[in-house]
Amino acid sequence: AGADCGSGGGDGGSMGSGRVGARGMVGVRLEDVVKALQSRKDVAPLIVAKKKPSLLAHALSGALSAVLAEVVLFPVDTVKLLTQTAPAGAASSFFSVLVHVLRERGLSGMYRGLGTHVLKESVHSFNYWVFHGFLFRYLTRAEDTSLTPTSLRLLINLLAKQLNWLCTVPFEVVASVNQLAPGSPGFWATALKLYRQGGVGSFYRGLGISLVLAINPAIMNTLITTGLGAASLAKMAMGMDKERARDHGSAIVGTLAALAKIVATFATYPLIRAKVLQQTSDAMRGASPLAVLRHIVSEEGPSGLYRGVLAMSYKTVLWNTFMMMIKHAIGPGRTLTPPVTPQGSKCPPTPVMVMGREPFVDQMTAEKLDEILEYIRGGRGQGALAKRVGAMEQNIENVSSELQEIKSLLRCLVNTGHPARGAP
Repeated sequence: AGADCGSGGGDGGSMGSGRVGARGMVGVRLEDVVKALQSRKDVAPLIVAKKKPSLLAHALSGALSAVLAEVVLFPVDTVKLLTQTAPAGAASSFFSVLVHVLRERGLSGMYRGLGTHVLKESVHSFNYWVFHGFLFRYLTRAEDTSLTPTSLRLLINLLAKQLNWLCTVPFEVVASVNQLAPGSPGFWATALKLYRQGGVGSFYRGLGISLVLAINPAIMNTLITTGLGAASLAKMAMGMDKERARDHGSAIVGTLAALAKIVATFATYPLIRAKVLQQTSDAMRGASPLAVLRHIVSEEGPSGLYRGVLAMSYKTVLWNTFMMMIKHAIGPGRTLTPPVTPQGSKCPPTPVMVMGREPFVDQMTAEKLDEILEYIRGGRGQGALAKRVGAMEQNIENVSSELQEIKSLLRCLVNTGHPARGAP
């Protein structure tokens, strides 16, 4: 409908000269129609659709933004990990641990193990956005937008994170153990030590809890998309058009990411701490998640389940806010479904039919349909050709009479100009 409206102005909806014969109407090629429509500025945006960004573009922008966020906020991650793994009775507040680390290690000690974490985060984030984009592109019609049902978005986000954990849990285990080890020997040295201690199984400590905790980013991404949809509705309620309303800035995306991560973190934090202890503590090696949770409650009380939640909130909220803002700024745009009609090609109001078909009101369209019908019936367009020949003869006669008038006017002008040259 948009193409019809866009081509209806100026030349009566015709392409080129506006007069297409019956044979040209029937035998016209689709490529010719597309080229003719693309030559018009008001129709070209409707013919040439924007190409969907590749999964690689999403994955690279996600990995780059995650690495930048990890580098900036790694000191907070160091404090968070030390708080979560501190023994019962030790200082566990965020600021007390921060002061202790600065006194013991200095400022450079806050970045101990950064290289291993950068490697882990680049692989982890790249894999996640590949799975995320692939699943949403091929399992949904509207991809990761508010048009996809919330339950389906939550399920796909959960599945994407679980597939990612199956590939990247070894990287997280090595990075966490290396960060806590004295001197942080490095990725390969730590990986070799873990392999000697428990074989390949050492790299998959906490895998079961990680698969359950996949609900955490699933909740976050689902809340972000839902929040962006609500923000779009609020903008349109204030009079903004749909396309501009769905173009969100980095500040809105970052704020929604922070709020969504707070909700997801507090909902799943006891399992997060149990996973950290499974991966880093020799005493908890091989223990089930329920056994780890019971151990925490018996040693530290119920409040121990949320020990380090403040440090975790600082890290995850700031990290996800920073990461989503960078990804939104450098990554490909979000899918807008359905596309809106470009400005300048608004359709006229459609008349309401009472009964039967609405008759054609475009005279040019009616003439062309008559030509097509005559061609199909075997007339081969002779009637239309005769009409055009007659019209051309009439135009020639009109031009001939006009030339006669011009000739007579020039003759009068010449005759009146001779006496003027003879005057003194």
